[in-house]
Amino acid sequence: MTLKVFSQGVSRWVVSVSLLALGACGPLESESAPSSSEEAPASVGAARQGVSSVSHRASTTAWGKTVTSLTLTKPAGTVAGDVLLVRLSNRNNVAAVATAPAGWTFLRSDQSASQIKAWVFYKVAGASEPASYAFTFDAAYYVAGSISAFSGANPTNPIDAQSGQKNGNLATMDSPAITTTSANGLAVWFGSQLWAGATCPVDPLTPPTGFTEAFEACLQSSDRGILFDMAWKELGAAGVQPAFNGVSTLPNTNIAQVVALRAADAPTCTVGDTFATTWTLMGNVSAPLIVEPSGLAASRVTPGAIYVHNEDVNDIVAISTTTAATLGSFKVAGVTPQDWEDVATGPCPTGFCIYMGDIGRSSASLPIPPNTFYVYRIPEPNIGAGQTSGDLTAQQFPFVYPDGGKDAEAIMVHPVTADIYIITKSGSGLSKVYKMPNPLPAPGVQSTLIFVSNLQLPVVPDQPNWSYTTSAAIHPCSNRFILRTYKTVYEFRAAPGAAFETAFAAAPVTLTDTVEGQGEAIEYDPSGASYYTMSESPSPFKLKRVLRQ
Repeated sequence: MTLKVFSQGVSRWVVSVSLLALGACGPLESESAPSSSEEAPASVGAARQGVSSVSHRASTTAWGKTVTSLTLTKPAGTVAGDVLLVRLSNRNNVAAVATAPAGWTFLRSDQSASQIKAWVFYKVAGASEPASYAFTFDAAYYVAGSISAFSGANPTNPIDAQSGQKNGNLATMDSPAITTTSANGLAVWFGSQLWAGATCPVDPLTPPTGFTEAFEACLQSSDRGILFDMAWKELGAAGVQPAFNGVSTLPNTNIAQVVALRAADAPTCTVGDTFATTWTLMGNVSAPLIVEPSGLAASRVTPGAIYVHNEDVNDIVAISTTTAATLGSFKVAGVTPQDWEDVATGPCPTGFCIYMGDIGRSSASLPIPPNTFYVYRIPEPNIGAGQTSGDLTAQQFPFVYPDGGKDAEAIMVHPVTADIYIITKSGSGLSKVYKMPNPLPAPGVQSTLIFVSNLQLPVVPDQPNWSYTTSAAIHPCSNRFILRTYKTVYEFRAAPGAAFETAFAAAPVTLTDTVEGQGEAIEYDPSGASYYTMSESPSPFKLKRVLRQ
């Protein structure tokens, strides 16, 4: 029997240990592997931000042949408040019943027609935990299992979402998409696959893209073997997550399951259709760098921070959402804006980024209206860790429209898919919605926007300021978006369960206006429980909030 343990971080190591003499835990032919343990990787990569407070602490594995119980050793370093996840798999009897020790909660089970079944259980560790946990079965089976400890999860409500399915005779190990209700959680992926052979294959399972593999192990058997794997990934904004799909080098029946853990300090993403009829002044912007605010974007890294920027200079200031006090002041190095009209935040390869829209066409700095425009992607600074000033590095993504240059003042970034949307500005009320290719081309390579939809805004006769789109933002639950004109606020809502882009065809719902001289900035709170606005004039610039009721 061979135990294979993988650690994946900046580097990856493979360790194989042969277990030659094992104590019996059943009839004469039974055997059970002693548990193995390994600490979580130190880091995923030097450039990646830590966006989740939930982290993998350690895992152990065990397996047995023709056994009625399986004992899993408590992961090293487990402390009170940690969330423990157990995955068990058995062979050749999908009617099998697994029973957990006292204090454990059954989460789900998935099975094939006859050959493999997998269970998931969870527990919040208390002040005094046993050294191991024995899970029992209704009969003797070939079984394999793992237990993993996670720190930083919500101890009273740790499970945000979960899914799983059987994949028949396939090399793909797909788990259904999930919808999370809170931001900055952790997805835990389990893969279990049939195996039969004299020896265990080397590195057969690959977790979904972006996941860090905690371990990969094998119950060796010539007819009832099991390959099993666990990996994790930090999640960003709440909402519909993509399907997490692993692969195997072997086209055998498998089960893929995913559990999303809720962060202890994460705001819950919620939606509602009723907002207060009045607004609240949160504070006046005191940062001297802000002279012509044109956009707002809530930080996904620093709770309680929101970014504000100028139109024609490369300054970005982070302010408090409760007081408008300055939290950080930054310059985007090596960039000379044409006409920075709006800003958004969203996922990116390094974690979370600021997306600056150099998308205007009528600035005083542009004597000749341009036909090429730019989105700048800037890794978010970690203000909470002391990064409160200095230069930020940007990647430039130039683009053109498929039907000629247009003036635009609204950029939106989808909180899950990272799709980048541009909404044009029109006095007739007929805006157009485009999006950039996803994935993006290499920085510096020009792309052509993809037309998505027309967007008709209400029109007030002889009052174009009511229908000029000046800013927009996608709801953190990703099922609607908010849009600002100079004089009013609209929300466009997708039907329950419908795709986000169907919201572009929805009837606009008028929300509470914040009565601004030149309203040019709007953003949701990361919880979805309110929205913020700011006017480009007059000074002092006021941060206003409207609460959802």
